[in-house]
Amino acid sequence: MTEKKRSKPEHMTHLSGGRLVRKSHGRIAFRGMIDSLEAEILEAQCLAAGLGAGRYCAFLGETLDVLRTILAAEVRETPLPSFSLFGFSLEELRRQSHNTESAFGFSHPVPVYGMGPLAVRLNTLRAKIREGELLAVRVLRGRKDVITAMNRLSSAMYWLFCNSVKDSRA
Repeated sequence: MTEKKRSKPEHMTHLSGGRLVRKSHGRIAFRGMIDSLEAEILEAQCLAAGLGAGRYCAFLGETLDVLRTILAAEVRETPLPSFSLFGFSLEELRRQSHNTESAFGFSHPVPVYGMGPLAVRLNTLRAKIREGELLAVRVLRGRKDVITAMNRLSSAMYWLFCNSVKDSRA
């Protein structure tokens, strides 16, 4: 008589190696949030392409690459490599996103639908990335690198949003 192979319970998943955890585990929730962000960035790329805004497709592609790197580092439990975005250091992006007057020539814009579909979509992505950052703070306490990266991605998306507002005013 052969022994039946034990199957993984439906409410459990692999955290790392052979370690099983409930699907409600915080790190699994964070990974799911990254998956959702990747899907939304792809949708934003399609929107940008349809609007003839190719440079935003490229910017969003860079953002997607960074998210995938964050996910890989979290899953593998390895340090996150340093990165830059849009030709800027992360500190420069942060500085510009905090000083929109000097970077873009206007104070912090309040999103409104009249800014157009790309600006509105970029603002939505910024908010979703911020939610991901807050989740990382709650569940990845020992991963300052990932938490900081999520914060810088939020700044980067705000920088993109401000650029789209500037472009729409031109």
